[in-house]
Amino acid sequence: MKRTHLVLAVLLLGLVSTGLFAGGKDEGGKTLIFVFKNTTTIAPYEKIFAAYTAKTGNKVEIQALPAGEEFGQIMTTRFATKDYPDVFEMDPGTKQYIKFKAEETLYEWTSTAVIRRVLDSTREFQTLNGKIFGVPWGTNNNLGVYYNKEIFAKLGVKPPKNYADFLATCAKAKAAGFIPVYEAVKTGWPAQIYSLGAWTSTVDPAIGDAGVLGLEKNTLRLNAIPAFKKVLEQQLALKTLGYYQTDVLAGTYEEQQELFGTGKVAMIFQLANVLGLLEQKFGAPFVNEKVGYFPVPDEKSSGIATLYAPGQFLVPKSRPNVATTVDLVDFMTQKDSLDIYYTANKGIPIYKGAESVLYPAQEDTLKLVKAGKAKMNVQNRLSSSFTDYPKILQQMFISGNVTEALDTLDTNYRNTGKARLLPGF
Repeated sequence: MKRTHLVLAVLLLGLVSTGLFAGGKDEGGKTLIFVFKNTTTIAPYEKIFAAYTAKTGNKVEIQALPAGEEFGQIMTTRFATKDYPDVFEMDPGTKQYIKFKAEETLYEWTSTAVIRRVLDSTREFQTLNGKIFGVPWGTNNNLGVYYNKEIFAKLGVKPPKNYADFLATCAKAKAAGFIPVYEAVKTGWPAQIYSLGAWTSTVDPAIGDAGVLGLEKNTLRLNAIPAFKKVLEQQLALKTLGYYQTDVLAGTYEEQQELFGTGKVAMIFQLANVLGLLEQKFGAPFVNEKVGYFPVPDEKSSGIATLYAPGQFLVPKSRPNVATTVDLVDFMTQKDSLDIYYTANKGIPIYKGAESVLYPAQEDTLKLVKAGKAKMNVQNRLSSSFTDYPKILQQMFISGNVTEALDTLDTNYRNTGKARLLPGF
Protein backbone atom coordinates (compact mmCIF):
# COMPACT_ATOMS: atom_id res chain seq x y z
CA MET A 1 0.00 0.00 0.00
CA LYS A 2 1.29 3.43 -0.84
CA ARG A 3 1.59 5.23 2.45
CA THR A 4 0.72 8.70 1.33
CA HIS A 5 0.63 11.08 4.22
CA LEU A 6 -1.77 13.73 3.19
CA VAL A 7 0.29 16.11 5.24
CA LEU A 8 -1.50 19.37 5.59
CA ALA A 9 1.81 20.68 6.78
CA VAL A 10 0.29 22.74 9.49
CA LEU A 11 3.53 23.55 11.26
CA LEU A 12 2.46 25.87 13.98
CA LEU A 13 5.78 27.67 14.29
CA GLY A 14 6.38 30.85 16.22
CA LEU A 15 2.70 31.54 16.80
CA VAL A 16 1.83 34.44 19.03
CA SER A 17 -0.42 34.10 22.01
CA THR A 18 -4.13 33.96 21.26
CA GLY A 19 -5.04 35.10 24.74
CA LEU A 20 -7.27 32.07 25.18
CA PHE A 21 -5.18 30.38 27.86
CA ALA A 22 -3.39 31.62 30.92
CA GLY A 23 0.19 30.64 31.67
CA GLY A 24 3.63 31.65 30.51
CA LYS A 25 5.69 30.28 27.67
CA ASP A 26 8.21 27.66 28.77
CA GLU A 27 10.27 27.75 25.54
CA GLY A 28 9.97 23.98 25.11
CA GLY A 29 11.03 24.06 21.47
CA LYS A 30 9.91 20.49 20.70
CA THR A 31 7.84 19.43 17.69
CA LEU A 32 5.15 16.77 18.15
CA ILE A 33 3.52 14.77 15.35
CA PHE A 34 -0.27 14.51 15.53
CA VAL A 35 -2.00 12.13 13.08
CA PHE A 36 -5.72 12.26 12.39
CA LYS A 37 -8.30 11.39 9.71
CA ASN A 38 -8.73 13.67 6.73
CA THR A 39 -12.49 13.81 7.31
CA THR A 40 -11.94 15.63 10.59
CA THR A 41 -12.44 19.38 10.85
CA ILE A 42 -8.97 20.85 11.20
CA ALA A 43 -9.76 24.43 12.34
CA PRO A 44 -10.31 23.69 16.06
CA TYR A 45 -7.04 21.75 16.22
CA GLU A 46 -5.21 24.67 14.70
CA LYS A 47 -6.62 26.99 17.39
CA ILE A 48 -5.88 24.59 20.24
CA PHE A 49 -2.35 23.89 19.05
CA ALA A 50 -1.69 27.59 18.49
CA ALA A 51 -2.61 28.24 22.13
CA TYR A 52 -0.46 25.31 23.24
CA THR A 53 2.52 26.66 21.27
CA ALA A 54 2.03 30.12 22.70
CA LYS A 55 2.01 28.71 26.21
CA THR A 56 4.80 26.13 26.00
CA GLY A 57 6.96 26.92 22.99
CA ASN A 58 6.35 23.40 21.70
CA LYS A 59 4.97 22.96 18.21
CA VAL A 60 2.59 20.46 16.60
CA GLU A 61 2.80 19.07 13.07
CA ILE A 62 -0.54 17.78 11.80
CA GLN A 63 -0.65 14.83 9.42
CA ALA A 64 -4.05 13.92 7.91
CA LEU A 65 -4.46 10.41 6.49
CA PRO A 66 -7.30 8.81 4.49
CA ALA A 67 -10.26 7.91 6.72
CA GLY A 68 -12.05 4.62 7.11
CA GLU A 69 -10.43 1.22 7.32
CA GLU A 70 -7.44 2.43 5.33
CA PHE A 71 -6.54 4.70 8.25
CA GLY A 72 -6.36 1.73 10.63
CA GLN A 73 -4.32 -0.28 8.14
CA ILE A 74 -1.82 2.54 7.70
CA MET A 75 -1.44 2.97 11.45
CA THR A 76 -1.03 -0.80 11.96
CA THR A 77 1.73 -0.78 9.34
CA ARG A 78 3.41 2.17 11.00
CA PHE A 79 3.37 0.35 14.32
CA ALA A 80 4.80 -2.78 12.73
CA THR A 81 7.73 -0.73 11.41
CA LYS A 82 7.98 1.36 14.61
CA ASP A 83 7.18 4.50 12.60
CA TYR A 84 5.23 6.01 15.47
CA PRO A 85 3.69 9.49 15.59
CA ASP A 86 3.58 11.16 19.00
CA VAL A 87 -0.21 10.96 19.22
CA PHE A 88 -2.89 9.77 16.82
CA GLU A 89 -6.64 9.67 16.51
CA MET A 90 -8.26 6.23 16.38
CA ASP A 91 -11.64 4.54 16.29
CA PRO A 92 -13.32 3.94 19.68
CA GLY A 93 -13.22 0.95 21.95
CA THR A 94 -10.85 -1.44 23.64
CA LYS A 95 -10.46 -3.55 20.49
CA GLN A 96 -7.90 -0.93 19.47
CA TYR A 97 -5.84 -1.88 22.53
CA ILE A 98 -5.68 -5.41 21.22
CA LYS A 99 -4.87 -4.29 17.67
CA PHE A 100 -1.95 -2.11 18.79
CA LYS A 101 -0.73 -4.40 21.60
CA ALA A 102 -1.39 -1.70 24.16
CA GLU A 103 0.52 -3.23 27.08
CA GLU A 104 3.68 -3.21 24.98
CA THR A 105 3.30 -0.03 22.94
CA LEU A 106 0.88 2.51 24.41
CA TYR A 107 0.95 4.97 27.27
CA GLU A 108 -1.51 4.13 30.06
CA TRP A 109 -3.89 6.85 31.23
CA THR A 110 -5.93 4.99 33.87
CA SER A 111 -5.17 7.11 36.94
CA THR A 112 -4.47 10.44 35.26
CA ALA A 113 -6.25 13.77 35.65
CA VAL A 114 -7.17 13.54 31.96
CA ILE A 115 -9.30 10.44 32.52
CA ARG A 116 -10.91 11.88 35.64
CA ARG A 117 -12.40 14.59 33.41
CA VAL A 118 -14.20 11.99 31.25
CA LEU A 119 -17.82 11.06 31.92
CA ASP A 120 -18.18 7.75 33.75
CA SER A 121 -20.10 5.96 30.98
CA THR A 122 -17.48 6.85 28.37
CA ARG A 123 -14.62 5.95 30.71
CA GLU A 124 -16.14 2.51 31.33
CA PHE A 125 -16.45 1.91 27.58
CA GLN A 126 -12.70 2.54 27.23
CA THR A 127 -11.63 0.26 30.11
CA LEU A 128 -10.13 -3.19 29.50
CA ASN A 129 -9.03 -5.33 32.45
CA GLY A 130 -9.09 -2.23 34.63
CA LYS A 131 -6.80 -0.21 32.36
CA ILE A 132 -7.28 2.69 29.95
CA PHE A 133 -4.83 3.23 27.10
CA GLY A 134 -6.98 5.53 24.95
CA VAL A 135 -8.10 9.05 25.83
CA PRO A 136 -11.72 9.45 24.65
CA TRP A 137 -12.16 12.31 22.23
CA GLY A 138 -15.11 13.72 20.35
CA THR A 139 -18.83 13.32 20.97
CA ASN A 140 -21.42 10.63 21.45
CA ASN A 141 -23.09 10.66 18.06
CA ASN A 142 -25.01 8.73 15.47
CA LEU A 143 -25.18 7.34 11.96
CA GLY A 144 -28.09 6.72 9.64
CA VAL A 145 -30.08 8.65 7.05
CA TYR A 146 -29.71 12.42 6.68
CA TYR A 147 -32.34 14.01 4.50
CA ASN A 148 -33.12 17.37 2.92
CA LYS A 149 -36.24 18.71 4.65
CA GLU A 150 -36.97 21.12 1.79
CA ILE A 151 -37.00 18.29 -0.75
CA PHE A 152 -39.20 16.16 1.50
CA ALA A 153 -41.63 19.07 1.79
CA LYS A 154 -41.76 19.42 -2.01
CA LEU A 155 -42.45 15.70 -2.31
CA GLY A 156 -45.11 15.86 0.40
CA VAL A 157 -43.43 13.15 2.47
CA LYS A 158 -42.17 12.75 6.02
CA PRO A 159 -39.51 10.45 7.53
CA PRO A 160 -40.61 6.90 6.69
CA LYS A 161 -42.64 4.75 9.08
CA ASN A 162 -41.24 1.50 7.64
CA TYR A 163 -39.04 0.21 4.82
CA ALA A 164 -41.82 0.16 2.23
CA ASP A 165 -42.44 3.82 3.05
CA PHE A 166 -38.72 4.51 2.55
CA LEU A 167 -38.81 2.92 -0.91
CA ALA A 168 -41.91 4.92 -1.78
CA THR A 169 -40.08 8.12 -0.83
CA CYS A 170 -37.16 7.08 -3.08
CA ALA A 171 -39.59 6.52 -5.96
CA LYS A 172 -41.19 9.96 -5.48
CA ALA A 173 -37.79 11.66 -5.32
CA LYS A 174 -36.65 9.98 -8.54
CA ALA A 175 -39.90 10.87 -10.33
CA ALA A 176 -39.46 14.50 -9.28
CA GLY A 177 -35.94 14.66 -10.75
CA PHE A 178 -33.92 14.31 -7.56
CA ILE A 179 -31.29 11.69 -6.80
CA PRO A 180 -33.05 9.71 -4.05
CA VAL A 181 -29.86 8.52 -2.31
CA TYR A 182 -26.19 9.27 -2.98
CA GLU A 183 -23.89 6.38 -2.05
CA ALA A 184 -20.12 7.10 -1.89
CA VAL A 185 -18.91 3.64 -2.94
CA LYS A 186 -15.61 4.78 -4.51
CA THR A 187 -14.49 6.47 -1.30
CA GLY A 188 -15.20 3.16 0.41
CA TRP A 189 -15.91 3.68 4.09
CA PRO A 190 -19.30 5.44 3.59
CA ALA A 191 -20.66 2.26 1.98
CA GLN A 192 -20.71 0.69 5.47
CA ILE A 193 -23.17 3.20 6.90
CA TYR A 194 -26.34 1.69 5.45
CA SER A 195 -25.76 -1.84 6.74
CA LEU A 196 -24.49 -0.71 10.16
CA GLY A 197 -27.60 1.42 10.58
CA ALA A 198 -29.85 -1.34 9.28
CA TRP A 199 -28.16 -3.83 11.61
CA THR A 200 -29.51 -1.94 14.61
CA SER A 201 -33.04 -1.83 13.15
CA THR A 202 -33.20 -5.26 11.51
CA VAL A 203 -30.45 -7.61 12.69
CA ASP A 204 -30.38 -6.81 16.43
CA PRO A 205 -34.10 -7.58 16.86
CA ALA A 206 -33.61 -10.84 14.94
CA ILE A 207 -30.62 -12.23 16.87
CA GLY A 208 -30.87 -10.33 20.16
CA ASP A 209 -28.03 -9.66 22.58
CA ALA A 210 -27.45 -13.42 22.73
CA GLY A 211 -26.65 -13.40 19.03
CA VAL A 212 -24.15 -10.57 19.39
CA LEU A 213 -22.55 -12.50 22.25
CA GLY A 214 -22.37 -15.48 19.89
CA LEU A 215 -20.41 -13.36 17.41
CA GLU A 216 -18.15 -12.20 20.23
CA LYS A 217 -17.45 -15.82 21.27
CA ASN A 218 -17.32 -17.11 17.67
CA THR A 219 -20.27 -19.44 18.16
CA LEU A 220 -22.37 -17.59 15.55
CA ARG A 221 -21.13 -16.82 12.06
CA LEU A 222 -21.90 -13.64 10.14
CA ASN A 223 -22.87 -15.58 7.02
CA ALA A 224 -25.41 -17.58 9.03
CA ILE A 225 -27.62 -14.60 9.92
CA PRO A 226 -30.58 -14.35 7.47
CA ALA A 227 -31.44 -10.83 8.65
CA PHE A 228 -27.93 -9.60 7.82
CA LYS A 229 -28.16 -11.10 4.35
CA LYS A 230 -31.48 -9.31 3.86
CA VAL A 231 -29.88 -6.00 4.83
CA LEU A 232 -27.15 -6.34 2.18
CA GLU A 233 -29.71 -7.42 -0.39
CA GLN A 234 -31.70 -4.27 0.37
CA GLN A 235 -28.62 -2.09 -0.04
CA LEU A 236 -27.81 -3.68 -3.41
CA ALA A 237 -31.45 -3.52 -4.53
CA LEU A 238 -31.38 0.27 -4.27
CA LYS A 239 -28.91 0.18 -7.16
CA THR A 240 -31.11 -2.14 -9.21
CA LEU A 241 -34.13 0.08 -8.59
CA GLY A 242 -32.21 3.13 -9.78
CA TYR A 243 -32.42 4.94 -6.46
CA TYR A 244 -28.71 5.81 -6.29
CA GLN A 245 -26.87 8.28 -8.51
CA THR A 246 -26.15 7.13 -12.07
CA ASP A 247 -22.65 5.74 -11.44
CA VAL A 248 -22.72 4.52 -7.85
CA LEU A 249 -19.25 2.94 -8.17
CA ALA A 250 -17.76 6.39 -8.87
CA GLY A 251 -19.44 7.99 -5.85
CA THR A 252 -17.17 9.99 -3.53
CA TYR A 253 -17.61 11.51 -0.10
CA GLU A 254 -16.81 14.96 -1.47
CA GLU A 255 -19.38 14.78 -4.28
CA GLN A 256 -21.92 13.35 -1.85
CA GLN A 257 -21.62 16.51 0.24
CA GLU A 258 -21.67 18.78 -2.81
CA LEU A 259 -24.81 17.32 -4.38
CA PHE A 260 -26.63 17.03 -1.08
CA GLY A 261 -25.72 20.59 -0.13
CA THR A 262 -26.86 21.99 -3.47
CA GLY A 263 -30.27 20.33 -3.26
CA LYS A 264 -29.80 17.62 -5.90
CA VAL A 265 -29.87 14.67 -3.47
CA ALA A 266 -32.75 13.85 -1.13
CA MET A 267 -30.94 11.50 1.28
CA ILE A 268 -27.47 10.28 2.24
CA PHE A 269 -26.30 7.46 4.52
CA GLN A 270 -23.75 9.12 6.79
CA LEU A 271 -22.12 9.76 10.13
CA ALA A 272 -23.01 12.90 12.09
CA ASN A 273 -19.52 14.23 11.29
CA VAL A 274 -20.85 15.29 7.90
CA LEU A 275 -22.96 18.02 9.53
CA GLY A 276 -19.96 20.14 10.46
CA LEU A 277 -18.51 19.78 6.97
CA LEU A 278 -21.84 20.76 5.42
CA GLU A 279 -21.95 23.83 7.64
CA GLN A 280 -18.49 24.85 6.48
CA LYS A 281 -19.45 24.50 2.81
CA PHE A 282 -23.07 25.64 2.77
CA GLY A 283 -23.53 27.64 5.95
CA ALA A 284 -25.29 27.19 9.27
CA PRO A 285 -28.77 28.01 7.90
CA PHE A 286 -28.60 25.04 5.52
CA VAL A 287 -27.69 22.55 8.25
CA ASN A 288 -30.01 24.05 10.86
CA GLU A 289 -33.05 24.51 8.64
CA LYS A 290 -32.83 21.89 5.90
CA VAL A 291 -31.11 18.78 7.30
CA GLY A 292 -32.93 16.15 9.32
CA TYR A 293 -32.15 12.62 10.53
CA PHE A 294 -33.97 9.30 10.74
CA PRO A 295 -32.81 5.72 11.34
CA VAL A 296 -32.66 3.11 8.61
CA PRO A 297 -36.22 1.71 8.92
CA ASP A 298 -37.11 -1.98 9.08
CA GLU A 299 -40.08 -3.73 7.50
CA LYS A 300 -42.43 -3.02 10.41
CA SER A 301 -41.23 0.21 12.02
CA SER A 302 -39.33 3.46 11.64
CA GLY A 303 -36.22 1.75 13.01
CA ILE A 304 -33.70 2.15 15.80
CA ALA A 305 -31.11 4.94 15.84
CA THR A 306 -27.53 3.75 15.61
CA LEU A 307 -25.08 5.40 17.99
CA TYR A 308 -21.33 5.39 17.73
CA ALA A 309 -18.91 6.05 20.52
CA PRO A 310 -16.39 8.90 20.49
CA GLY A 311 -12.95 8.26 19.09
CA GLN A 312 -9.78 8.23 21.13
CA PHE A 313 -6.21 9.45 21.21
CA LEU A 314 -3.46 6.85 21.50
CA VAL A 315 0.09 7.78 22.55
CA PRO A 316 3.01 5.44 21.76
CA LYS A 317 5.05 5.24 24.94
CA SER A 318 8.43 4.67 23.28
CA ARG A 319 8.59 8.08 21.61
CA PRO A 320 11.30 10.36 23.01
CA ASN A 321 8.81 13.20 23.57
CA VAL A 322 6.21 11.10 25.38
CA ALA A 323 6.18 13.33 28.49
CA THR A 324 5.58 16.39 26.30
CA THR A 325 2.84 14.55 24.42
CA VAL A 326 1.10 13.67 27.66
CA ASP A 327 1.22 17.37 28.54
CA LEU A 328 -0.32 18.22 25.13
CA VAL A 329 -3.21 15.77 25.62
CA ASP A 330 -3.75 17.14 29.12
CA PHE A 331 -3.90 20.64 27.62
CA MET A 332 -6.41 19.50 24.97
CA THR A 333 -8.78 18.09 27.59
CA GLN A 334 -8.95 21.24 29.72
CA LYS A 335 -11.99 23.49 29.53
CA ASP A 336 -10.67 26.22 27.24
CA SER A 337 -9.55 23.66 24.66
CA LEU A 338 -12.78 21.72 24.94
CA ASP A 339 -14.76 24.94 24.40
CA ILE A 340 -12.89 25.45 21.11
CA TYR A 341 -13.46 21.85 20.04
CA TYR A 342 -17.15 21.63 20.91
CA THR A 343 -17.92 24.98 19.32
CA ALA A 344 -16.70 23.55 16.02
CA ASN A 345 -17.91 19.96 16.55
CA LYS A 346 -21.49 19.89 17.73
CA GLY A 347 -22.60 16.77 19.55
CA ILE A 348 -23.13 15.28 22.98
CA PRO A 349 -19.93 16.05 24.97
CA ILE A 350 -18.04 13.29 26.79
CA TYR A 351 -16.18 15.51 29.28
CA LYS A 352 -17.55 16.73 32.60
CA GLY A 353 -18.63 20.35 32.43
CA ALA A 354 -18.22 20.59 28.66
CA GLU A 355 -21.09 22.06 26.67
CA SER A 356 -22.13 21.93 23.03
CA VAL A 357 -25.08 23.16 21.01
CA LEU A 358 -26.63 20.37 18.93
CA TYR A 359 -27.67 20.57 15.30
CA PRO A 360 -31.41 19.94 14.79
CA ALA A 361 -30.55 16.61 13.14
CA GLN A 362 -28.71 15.62 16.31
CA GLU A 363 -31.72 16.69 18.35
CA ASP A 364 -33.71 14.21 16.23
CA THR A 365 -31.35 11.48 17.44
CA LEU A 366 -31.48 12.64 21.05
CA LYS A 367 -35.27 12.29 21.03
CA LEU A 368 -34.87 8.66 19.94
CA VAL A 369 -32.25 8.05 22.64
CA LYS A 370 -34.59 9.43 25.31
CA ALA A 371 -37.41 7.26 23.94
CA GLY A 372 -35.23 4.13 24.22
CA LYS A 373 -35.06 3.75 20.43
CA ALA A 374 -31.28 3.80 20.03
CA LYS A 375 -28.44 1.29 20.28
CA MET A 376 -24.66 1.29 19.92
CA ASN A 377 -23.17 0.40 16.53
CA VAL A 378 -22.50 -3.35 16.52
CA GLN A 379 -18.84 -2.87 15.59
CA ASN A 380 -18.32 -0.98 18.85
CA ARG A 381 -19.73 -4.00 20.72
CA LEU A 382 -17.38 -6.62 19.25
CA SER A 383 -13.72 -7.34 19.98
CA SER A 384 -13.02 -8.63 16.49
CA SER A 385 -13.63 -6.47 13.42
CA PHE A 386 -15.47 -6.41 10.11
CA THR A 387 -12.07 -6.41 8.42
CA ASP A 388 -11.94 -5.00 4.86
CA TYR A 389 -15.67 -4.32 5.01
CA PRO A 390 -15.55 -1.28 2.64
CA LYS A 391 -13.64 -3.29 0.01
CA ILE A 392 -16.03 -6.21 0.40
CA LEU A 393 -18.99 -3.91 -0.16
CA GLN A 394 -17.32 -2.30 -3.17
CA GLN A 395 -16.91 -5.75 -4.68
CA MET A 396 -20.53 -6.58 -3.85
CA PHE A 397 -21.68 -3.52 -5.80
CA ILE A 398 -19.55 -4.68 -8.75
CA SER A 399 -20.49 -8.37 -8.74
CA GLY A 400 -23.98 -8.21 -7.26
CA ASN A 401 -23.09 -11.27 -5.17
CA VAL A 402 -24.31 -10.89 -1.58
CA THR A 403 -23.44 -14.46 -0.57
CA GLU A 404 -19.83 -13.97 -1.63
CA ALA A 405 -19.65 -10.73 0.36
CA LEU A 406 -20.97 -12.41 3.50
CA ASP A 407 -18.63 -15.39 3.17
CA THR A 408 -15.60 -13.12 2.75
CA LEU A 409 -16.62 -10.92 5.66
CA ASP A 410 -17.20 -13.95 7.88
CA THR A 411 -13.77 -15.37 7.04
CA ASN A 412 -12.07 -12.03 7.68
CA TYR A 413 -13.92 -11.58 10.97
CA ARG A 414 -12.83 -14.96 12.29
CA ASN A 415 -9.25 -14.56 11.03
CA THR A 416 -9.02 -11.20 12.79
CA GLY A 417 -10.34 -12.71 16.01
CA LYS A 418 -7.76 -15.47 15.75
CA ALA A 419 -4.95 -12.98 15.05
CA ARG A 420 -5.97 -11.00 18.14
CA LEU A 421 -5.95 -14.19 20.22
CA LEU A 422 -9.55 -13.66 21.29
CA PRO A 423 -11.23 -16.44 23.32
CA GLY A 424 -13.21 -18.81 21.09
CA PHE A 425 -11.28 -17.99 17.94
